[in-house]
Amino acid sequence: MTIPEQIKPMLVEMRRAGTSWTRLRNWISEEYGIDVHRSTIQRWYDREGYSETDLIIDEAAANMADEVAPEYDGDLLDDKVFWVDEKVKQDKKVATYKAEATYYKKLYESSIKSSSKKELIIDAIKDNTKALPKLGSQSTFYKNLKRTSKGHKYPFARGSKPQTMVAPLTDTHVGDRVVFDQTTGINAYDLDIFNKRLYGWVEQLISLADYRRNIADVDELVVPMLGDMVSGDIHEELARTNIGNCMEQMMNGAFLIGQAITKLSRNFKKVRVVAVVGNHGRMTRKIPAKDKYMDWDHMMYQWVAAFCAEQKNVEFHIPKNFSTIFKVAGRNVLIMHGDSISGGGSSASFTRMVGQMRGLQQQNKETEDVQHFDDVMIGHFHRIDEYDIGTGSLYVCGTMKGSDEFTTNRLHVSSPPKHMVTYWHPDHGNVSKEIIRLDKFDSSDNKFASTIPEVWGGNIV
Repeated sequence: MTIPEQIKPMLVEMRRAGTSWTRLRNWISEEYGIDVHRSTIQRWYDREGYSETDLIIDEAAANMADEVAPEYDGDLLDDKVFWVDEKVKQDKKVATYKAEATYYKKLYESSIKSSSKKELIIDAIKDNTKALPKLGSQSTFYKNLKRTSKGHKYPFARGSKPQTMVAPLTDTHVGDRVVFDQTTGINAYDLDIFNKRLYGWVEQLISLADYRRNIADVDELVVPMLGDMVSGDIHEELARTNIGNCMEQMMNGAFLIGQAITKLSRNFKKVRVVAVVGNHGRMTRKIPAKDKYMDWDHMMYQWVAAFCAEQKNVEFHIPKNFSTIFKVAGRNVLIMHGDSISGGGSSASFTRMVGQMRGLQQQNKETEDVQHFDDVMIGHFHRIDEYDIGTGSLYVCGTMKGSDEFTTNRLHVSSPPKHMVTYWHPDHGNVSKEIIRLDKFDSSDNKFASTIPEVWGGNIV
């Protein structure tokens, strides 16, 4: 068995402290449950070219020998040699412990430093971002709505219990560049197209809400953001073909989505944004287990919230977990990106995931009223689907990017840029679903301002 990469620096520190090969082998076995022969460790150490001349214990033993050896002779020599040996063993243990402490201290400080940098960026965003100006109501129906609670036999009619619109925003992949000619003429995507599709998505949501208000009150909008908001640089070809680096992707996305949420807030009594991270926004090549939330998606959400700070009817929930639950119409809806679901997005894989997540939620000790979920919303798979999960439905929520070179050239499938919209009634759950096709806005001239000065100049309306 090979030596795990994460413990190799520790092995160097311990060996240089005088730890024997056998003790190193035992330490790996005890701490990590990994059976590695001591010769494997020694060969690796030699192969890496580490020097044995600077062993702490060698220096300590030499210094001690110079001090004590001349004082002993005759029959006392054996006793003194025994004492020296014991002293060496003790110093060896102390040196090993010091090496372990030094290693863990460095590891801790490195982790704290890395996390602190990210937290400092978030704090800077919150403290220094000038929020978009406060805007009043714009919707004709919402603004002039006269409500009555009498005389309605139809359960969804205006004046009955208000409905909530739920409009997921997921897999925007801001910064990705999709070339039209390389997708057999199916799709193109860049920052400008994203801007147009986002603007069209907002306009369509407003139109759909106003249209529905002819028959029902629609007071609240929930926008689950399901991750992969930035293209990221997790693959070499993305880093090579992206529009801008990850910071620029995050900034551009935040500017535009901040305007989108602000414009939507003018058309609803209340807007809730619930946001989880995806996999494209991570800052490491490998998928992390710890601090998974601390990625470019999370930073974008924080910045969007900062831009929307003046819109008092907008609230954000940005958890430090890969999943969360929000309430709508008396139901608990679990949201997550979906990259952790193995099995290629099959019905069986979703069923397995739902069972696993129910097991986790049953162990949640924070609040008793969210120990279960009724429905699930995920992104990641770049399609729209719905699956029965017994208590409700699992919704696969689409993509704003659409097909790319990989899906067309490698998988030979098309993923049109589409998002779903659902309406939820307090007594009846999800009562309706709409699909918005987003590439129909590609040729439009309507889009959000791309720079902050323009935004503050009033071009958001």
